[in-house]
Amino acid sequence: MTPRTALDAVLTALRCPVCAGPIAATPPGSSVLGCPQGHRFDIARQGYVALLGGRSAGLSSDTADMISARRAALSTPPYRALREAVAHAVASELGECSEPLVLDAGCGTGQYLASVLDQCADARGLGVDLSKYAARSAARCHSRAAAIVADLWQPWPLADACADAVLAVFAPRGYEEARRVLRDDGTLVVVTPRADHLRELIDPMGMLGVADDKHDQVLAALSAAGFGSVTVGTVQRSDEWSCDDIVNAVAMGPSAFHTAPEALRERARALCDRAPAVTVTTAVDVTVARS
Repeated sequence: MTPRTALDAVLTALRCPVCAGPIAATPPGSSVLGCPQGHRFDIARQGYVALLGGRSAGLSSDTADMISARRAALSTPPYRALREAVAHAVASELGECSEPLVLDAGCGTGQYLASVLDQCADARGLGVDLSKYAARSAARCHSRAAAIVADLWQPWPLADACADAVLAVFAPRGYEEARRVLRDDGTLVVVTPRADHLRELIDPMGMLGVADDKHDQVLAALSAAGFGSVTVGTVQRSDEWSCDDIVNAVAMGPSAFHTAPEALRERARALCDRAPAVTVTTAVDVTVARS
């Protein structure tokens, strides 16, 4: 599929962010989506569409440099292992579901979504992110993946009960909206860091730590959103990281907003100069919640 064909395959799941009405190509086959109330949204030449309401103006989102760093970081062995764990969790839940729709809320580069689609041969994918750079990447991450720009802090521009699975990878928000867009037998897969995730980098690289009760907070939020059965798996490993690996892992996250790239690389060099290799811990919970 081309990005446009992949977008057409998920159009029935999309809704207008202004009035929540159904949207379709207007006129058919054009590069403009519209709803019956006359709201219009242009499909970008990269194949994604921005479905934003006026309240979303001025919000911070991932930059092109952050997306580039994330693409590199997610290609390393620890993050490939995490992508495989997420894909396995989704595939196990979908079973024999025919042409399921997998929604990646806060999709970033789309690499987690692509890993899921690789394991689920007839699944359709939809990446959602506030960053246009993320949407550009996600729209071309896989032949069956489409992408939209949307504000996940607002009501999602998606139909009720349209998705078979929702991913929330390091983007734990909007569980109520995830529950709304999931079918009655749908699954939400949440990935959150454990307290010792990247522990060797927290202080030297000026990163924020993870609260000890992080997972308890996630479980409470899932329960409040109406999710029932929950199972939890863990990805825990130690790997030797290069200076570039460290820089990319930090630069893809919130630290990139308040630390200059030169400062990040200087800190990483100082850390790597202390030993031939830096051993870094990857520790995350993969929580599967069923609607």
